[in-house]
Amino acid sequence: MIKKGEAVKIFGLAVMTLFIVVLLISLASSESGFLKSLRSILTGKATSQTFNLNISVGNSAPNITAVYIGSSQSPSEGGVRNIQFYFTANDTDGSANIDTASGKANFTFYNASSTIVRTNNSCVSLGAIDTKTLNFSCTVGLWYFDPQLSLWGVTAYVTDNSAAAGQNTTNNFTYQSLQAFVLHPSALTFNSINPGGTNTSSSNDPLVLNNTGNYHFSQTTANVSINATDLAGEANGAYALYANNFTVGNTTGGSPLIECGGAGSFFMTKSAYKNITSAVLGYGNLSAGSGTAQSNTYVCLTLAGNELTSQAYSTGGPNSNGAWTVKVG
Repeated sequence: MIKKGEAVKIFGLAVMTLFIVVLLISLASSESGFLKSLRSILTGKATSQTFNLNISVGNSAPNITAVYIGSSQSPSEGGVRNIQFYFTANDTDGSANIDTASGKANFTFYNASSTIVRTNNSCVSLGAIDTKTLNFSCTVGLWYFDPQLSLWGVTAYVTDNSAAAGQNTTNNFTYQSLQAFVLHPSALTFNSINPGGTNTSSSNDPLVLNNTGNYHFSQTTANVSINATDLAGEANGAYALYANNFTVGNTTGGSPLIECGGAGSFFMTKSAYKNITSAVLGYGNLSAGSGTAQSNTYVCLTLAGNELTSQAYSTGGPNSNGAWTVKVG
């Protein structure tokens, strides 16, 4: 017979045994946090640690999505053609992230011997198209002497508020040809001419052709031509200095004067265009001086008729047949 005290001990031992069995079963299926902590304390080695994550998304550079410019542009005679165009800049971080003062653009021409760049560093923001896109307006000037019938590349550029840049170089246009020039002086004069006189040159030559376009005039492209008329007597139109007694050349000097029938000079024909095939009129910046984009023409009266009377002879008097005309092309 089990005594009361022994029964209590047996019951306590059974409860303790049951607890240990349950604990071992739990540990067999998964290692508890308590055991891990206990192991860490007993061995000095941690079996797990916690840490924080902090991820920053970087800034996105803007992208110029479109450039709007005509495919053909024309020069302005003797000046600058201001070409206006537009481009759109998109930023995934929002249009407010685009630096509105950063818009720039240039037009670039390349060939085997040179590179020409025309620039505007202050394109203007016209405001937002949507929450991520700005519209820009830009004007770049091309000079009258910039190369003709050639492709010019268009570059548009912008940055965001973090200085990340975007640009577009996919567009181009053709700069057209312009044939144009101006003459100086507007009238040639001669000193006193005696009847029967020969080889008298103008007192205020040369007649200078100034190229105010971007076309190269020469014998192989387009000639310089002159249409001459008689210089009729202003008092008595029955007498004249005849057109076919005048020569025109593009050089001067020598004895006799080379423009007076020498090499490279040409006798005029009344009321008909005569090609001055030796004349070359290139294009360029007239303000550079030194003959750039200019061609000099010298006029000579090879013979004054013995029959002439004392009076003024001109192309602008009451008996005139009209002024001389110079044309190119």
